[in-house]
Amino acid sequence: MPHLHTRPGDHDATVSFFVVRTDGPEPRLSYHLHRRARKLMMFGGHVEHDETPWAAVRRELVEESGYQPEQVRLLQPPVRMRRLTDAAAHPVPVLSSTACTSPDPAHFHTDLLYALVTAEEPAGAPGDGESTDIRLLTSDQLDAVADDQIVEMWREAGRFILDEILPAWESVELGEYESVAPAG
Repeated sequence: MPHLHTRPGDHDATVSFFVVRTDGPEPRLSYHLHRRARKLMMFGGHVEHDETPWAAVRRELVEESGYQPEQVRLLQPPVRMRRLTDAAAHPVPVLSSTACTSPDPAHFHTDLLYALVTAEEPAGAPGDGESTDIRLLTSDQLDAVADDQIVEMWREAGRFILDEILPAWESVELGEYESVAPAG
């Protein structure tokens, strides 16, 4: 989806996520070579006008990674809000950040980053027009990626997920959270 807000200083709401694969001797993070930036980044995209951020994660999961929601679990802190009266409780992101987007230094993305975990290959393939250069990186491999081949903030986020989030947070079904607000 293109930018919704195009004036200088505007912010677009985005969501992103890493898929942590646990089926090897050590955890591996999924990165893909972003088609325009030509750097390794996490999966994600813009929140559309008619969806919540959590609905955008579920949509982007299928479009960009080929995973189906039932193939992955969501990492969440042990203490969190699970249900609300008359509102949808959304999952806790690993990181909430705002950054300038390239090539326009006056345009911002305000992003919610999540961590998903699985021990299997994706059931499908990325959608048409999506990057198919997907790499699974261990912590050591992540550290060895050349600086000009990765967005540094996403290397830092990946390290945080592997070092802090994966050992401390629990994995829950994606369906624990509603993708739309309940009717009220």
